[in-house]
Amino acid sequence: MIRADRSGARVPSTFDLPGRTTGKTELERLREHMNGPDREKSFDFAVYKSAAIKVALDELFHGKCAYCESHYAKTQPVDVEHYRPKGAVEGVDHPGYWWLAMAWDNLLPSCIDCNRRREQQTPSEASPSLVQLAAEGDRNRWRKLSTGKASAFPLVAGSPRAKREEDDHGAEQRLLLDPTRDVPEEHLGFYVDREHLVSLVFPRSVDPSSAPILPKAAKDLHAVAAHAGQAGVSAMGAVSIQVYGLNRLELVQARTRHLRDLEFMLELSIGLAEVAHDVAERLDDRQNLMILNPSDTLQEEIDFLERIRKKVGAYRDLVGSHMRAAMSPRAPYSALARAWATAFIAEE
Repeated sequence: MIRADRSGARVPSTFDLPGRTTGKTELERLREHMNGPDREKSFDFAVYKSAAIKVALDELFHGKCAYCESHYAKTQPVDVEHYRPKGAVEGVDHPGYWWLAMAWDNLLPSCIDCNRRREQQTPSEASPSLVQLAAEGDRNRWRKLSTGKASAFPLVAGSPRAKREEDDHGAEQRLLLDPTRDVPEEHLGFYVDREHLVSLVFPRSVDPSSAPILPKAAKDLHAVAAHAGQAGVSAMGAVSIQVYGLNRLELVQARTRHLRDLEFMLELSIGLAEVAHDVAERLDDRQNLMILNPSDTLQEEIDFLERIRKKVGAYRDLVGSHMRAAMSPRAPYSALARAWATAFIAEE
C-alpha cells in the first residue's frame, strides 16, 4: 500500500449530474429515499459504478488495487470500493454511510480479494522468519482465515460513530488504513530478509529496533487491535493486514516472486559491474602497451574491448532502469521494492 494524493486528481463531473427523468442528482434522490417510507428497500446506485469514476480511480492509483498494489486490469474487473460502507456496517447497529455512497473521497479501486470476503490461506501469528513458503504454503504456519473488507469498518473501542449525514465522521477513530488519508508506511512494513525471501507485511512497531511480528488473527477486530497494543505495534496496521488480507497466500507468493526478481536483477547488476571492471583493467593494460609497441593486432583488441565495455555498460544501465522502475508508484508492489532497496542499502 502506498500513499495516493487526491488533491491533484481530476474529479469526475458524474457526481453532480442530474438524472434525465427526475432532474435530481443521485444524492438528492437517495436522501429522499432514506427519509421516506421505503428506506428499508434497496436503492439502485449507479453513479459510483460509472465508467468515468473507474477511469478517474484508475488514473489516481495507476491501475492498481488501493490496498495490495496488485494490477487488477489484466486479471479481474475492478471493484469500486466504499471505504466507509454505503450499506449496513458489519458487527454494529449502523445503517451504513449512505450519504457517502457517491462521495469521491470515499471511493477506492480494489481487487476482488481485498474487497470481497472469503477464506484465504494466511500465516499464523509467528516471527516472519519462521514462515516457510512452498508452492502450496507451509501447513504448519498457514491456516484458513476469512479476509476481505466487505462491509467492515471497525473503530477504536469507545470511538464516536457517525450515523447521520449531519454527524462529523471525521471524529471517528478509524482502524482501517485509507491510502488517500493515511501514510501507509507509518503503519505497515515489509519483512525483508535477503537470505529468506518471503514477502510478508507486518504492523509497524512503536520501537523501530524491535523484531517484526505478525499480528494475532481473531474474528473480533477489537481483539486484534488490543493484541497489537500489547505487542507495541500499530493497531491500524494490524487490523488492516487482517481485513484486507495483505498476507493471503497468493498475494504473498506474487510479492515473493517480485522480490526474487529484484534479487536477480541486483545479482545481474553486480555481475555486470565485475565484468566491466575486468574489461576496463584489460583495456587500460592494452592501451598502455599500445603506447610502447603499437600494432594492428593490439588496436583490434582495444577496439574489441571498447565495444564490450560499452555493451556491458548499456546492459547494466538497462538493469538499473528496471530496478528503478520497480520502485515507481506505477509499478505493482512498489512499497515492497522500496523496502527491499532500503534493506540492501542498510546492509551495505
